[in-house]
Amino acid sequence: MGTLESFQPFTDFLLSQGDIILSIPINGELWKIRGVFHEFCKDDTYHIPTTYSEFIDYLQLFQNLSGKSLHFSTKLPLALTKSINMPRLTWINYTALKILHYRLRGLSPPEEEFVKRKEEVSLLEFASPKESIPIELDKVTRLTLEVIIGFLHKNTAKTTLGRERAKLATLKAPFPHVCSDSKHALSLANAGLNKREYASSSKQLAPDYIVHQRIHQSRNLLPIEAYQCSLNKIHFLPILYGHTDVNLGDCSYLDTCHKMKTCRYLHYFTLNPCKTESVAKSEEKSLDYTLGQCFTESFCPITPPQWINCDVRYLPFGILGKFAVIISDPAWDIHMSLPYGTCKDDELLELPMHELQDEGIIMLWVTGRSIEIGRKALLKWGYQISDEMIWIKLNQLKRTIVTGRTGHWLNHSKEHLLVGLKGNPSWLNLRIDTDVVVSSTRETSRKPDEFYDIIERLVGTHARKLEIFGRTHNTRPGWLTIGNQLQGVSLHEPEVKYNYEIYKSQTSD
Repeated sequence: MGTLESFQPFTDFLLSQGDIILSIPINGELWKIRGVFHEFCKDDTYHIPTTYSEFIDYLQLFQNLSGKSLHFSTKLPLALTKSINMPRLTWINYTALKILHYRLRGLSPPEEEFVKRKEEVSLLEFASPKESIPIELDKVTRLTLEVIIGFLHKNTAKTTLGRERAKLATLKAPFPHVCSDSKHALSLANAGLNKREYASSSKQLAPDYIVHQRIHQSRNLLPIEAYQCSLNKIHFLPILYGHTDVNLGDCSYLDTCHKMKTCRYLHYFTLNPCKTESVAKSEEKSLDYTLGQCFTESFCPITPPQWINCDVRYLPFGILGKFAVIISDPAWDIHMSLPYGTCKDDELLELPMHELQDEGIIMLWVTGRSIEIGRKALLKWGYQISDEMIWIKLNQLKRTIVTGRTGHWLNHSKEHLLVGLKGNPSWLNLRIDTDVVVSSTRETSRKPDEFYDIIERLVGTHARKLEIFGRTHNTRPGWLTIGNQLQGVSLHEPEVKYNYEIYKSQTSD
């Protein structure tokens, strides 16, 4: 019984039945474990202990062999006496058992898993994401390691409810595909684009609906496949100016080219499909909780777009009130020629952001040069840097941009959005969206609308939201926008309107 081979079945028994013998009804009692072990080894050829005393001696030898991989409530020899506190098995070192399992079979344990791990394996190590069999947590009757990991990976009720609310409030927009048949694009261009229009440098190209009308009128002259495809897919129609040299290929800047009327490279007109699925409206129902939402939302409408044309550096932020979220796209000085004025880093760092939030989040757009300055600014304003989002830019042809207008050493094909956290906003709807947005570029400095949708799902549609350094295209319902490229003033909240009028009257005196 004292040979190494005789301990192989007991090692296998502990590795496969360890959780069971530690749980009720066995509860680690040695006389019960002996019976279960005998049942486990009934078809085994190895000699195993038959009497209770032999089993205790067997356990003592196993302890010495395995480096005391078993923990008992009291000393093991007390099991052979008539002691009141009989020893029970309370804990098993599975790492030591796995090492012994390999050695008894003359194998080398995986070095990265066992040999380098001299201390006990912690729960956090086990809790790392791994492929495992799904566990129905609602049917669990006892707590095992797999069950604990399952609970750690399970979404909280707050996350689950937040996602359900986001589904109700989010419109599902159609996603048209791009036609890859160049013959279709050429046929549609001949029918829909009027060369006299884009030959004149003073005229703009016709809008989508005009081009579709021309294509419809010429449908009998077009291949039926091309016409049907124009109704359902995006097409990029080649624009052939008199100076265009097709052999040069596509322009690197495409629709963002500043010299399209003289550029010799090939440009395109984006023809979006006229037949699109109707946007699915959110269902007229709500959940029975108000996390991230205004409690009075049933009778409190979302405010119309609000904005103030001002120099952000000199506007007293205190008159605006407090906000749940702030998004800012500063005019960073990136030491390049830009079509708008810029601010110095020190001026941005001195903005009194503490007057706008007691608790909430801030999202700060940064360039490659200003990432570290942006982090410094968030810390100075009293925020904890909690996350970072990325916008991967696509060009007109829905491809990743490889020639950008910014970047000293590499072309910048992405932009960064730092996320700062202030206080403990437990009302945020977390874990709904990802931190990467892939979207097309538009006008200079214009960011994708997807970010506003993410923000509204995060803080709720009725929460007060502020955008700093915004432009006209940034104004939207439920938001207050401030910046020097807006037109006039439009305020609807009585308190903000009253504070602003007092401020203007004082500055005009």
